[in-house]
Amino acid sequence: MRRRFTLVALPILMIAGATYALGYSTLFTVSSVEIIGSRSNVNPGVIKGEKLARIQPKVIATKFENLAWVKKAEVSRDWISGKVTVRILERTPVALYNGKAFDVEGKSFQLQNANRSDLIQIQAIDATSALKAVDLINSLDSQLSQTLKSIKVQNSGSLDLQLAQGERILEVKWGINSENELKTRVYQRILALPENNKITKIDLSAPHAPIVN
Repeated sequence: MRRRFTLVALPILMIAGATYALGYSTLFTVSSVEIIGSRSNVNPGVIKGEKLARIQPKVIATKFENLAWVKKAEVSRDWISGKVTVRILERTPVALYNGKAFDVEGKSFQLQNANRSDLIQIQAIDATSALKAVDLINSLDSQLSQTLKSIKVQNSGSLDLQLAQGERILEVKWGINSENELKTRVYQRILALPENNKITKIDLSAPHAPIVN
């Protein structure tokens, strides 16, 4: 009888001891918090000396992922060192519309850092129209998109671009978001012609019959 009691009681005592060690003793507490992947001043809500067992990684990660500028977050605990690590993947801005940034997925968010003059400026009647500009950016050849300075979305859906070409700014009437590969090739061939080294305007809305000025 005593042996049976011992066999039953021992696992219970072990579980109770582990629960106490993890949740109440000072053996497993937060010694430090490291945030990786973000230059912004963020507060994970974890306090040094807090019990590691009471840290909820998924809850903290979700808290960060609810921030518009965060694409993904992961939180881990090191039971040996007591270190809590928060890894943040920020959204990468590609364009600005009315002071807010857009990433390649069309997600809008407030920039966390200083003014980004390198981002493409979007002019549109509303955010939905601005997404048409983001769609165009995603579909363009990377070499061409790197020269983009601004995109204006007309009410008709037509897109007007400003592209840097050396010291020149070219105004390009792109038309609707279609035949982009053809328009890119025509654009490059136009610029390759010596007689076009001073042009400032190109109409590619009908790529088979482009107009230069």
